[in-house]
Amino acid sequence: MTTMLTVIPLIAGPIAQVEARDAKAIVAAECVACHGMDGNGPVPSFPKLAGIQQEYLAKQLVELANGTRKSDVMKPIAEKYSQAELFALATYFSGQRRTSGVVTNPALVEEGRVLYHQGNKEAGVPACAGCHKPDGTGTPRSPLLAGQDPAYTLQQMRNFDHDIRTNDRGRLMRTVAGRMNEEEMRAVSEYIAGMAVTPGQP
Repeated sequence: MTTMLTVIPLIAGPIAQVEARDAKAIVAAECVACHGMDGNGPVPSFPKLAGIQQEYLAKQLVELANGTRKSDVMKPIAEKYSQAELFALATYFSGQRRTSGVVTNPALVEEGRVLYHQGNKEAGVPACAGCHKPDGTGTPRSPLLAGQDPAYTLQQMRNFDHDIRTNDRGRLMRTVAGRMNEEEMRAVSEYIAGMAVTPGQP
């Protein structure tokens, strides 16, 4: 499996040649319809990329290109670009400001809040806040979640649960999702969508 330890050295040399305007041109040509120029996509169920940590997003793009992360939609797009270009795209989107999300089922938010901050000890589900931080801003290896589209978050959790998505480090997300039921996945997805986006973020 490709990791950022192997990706970064490969792109360190040519990355200076891929300037911000080049990344912006790629976004305009390939990404804008689904993800928007600023990474806050206009299409529900497509992920918001704005503000996601550069290291995490670069890993996802490279693994979409090489097939480690499966996507019939993204693979033919990502594989057209060099690793330097994919890294430049990650840098571009990481520098965009995340907009607030939209909760689609308010009745589930409180259950999601408890799961996010406390987990479910009986089922062995850890608190999401442990890796993604209490405010949902995440870390270089655990991405920004606050304000993410709930349909996208839910689908990714289902994908982890069913081993459709397998590029999580150490099977962490597959293990967590496998211990959650459908309602819990829906609830935490709704809570994440409604989490306040930090004013200075990114």
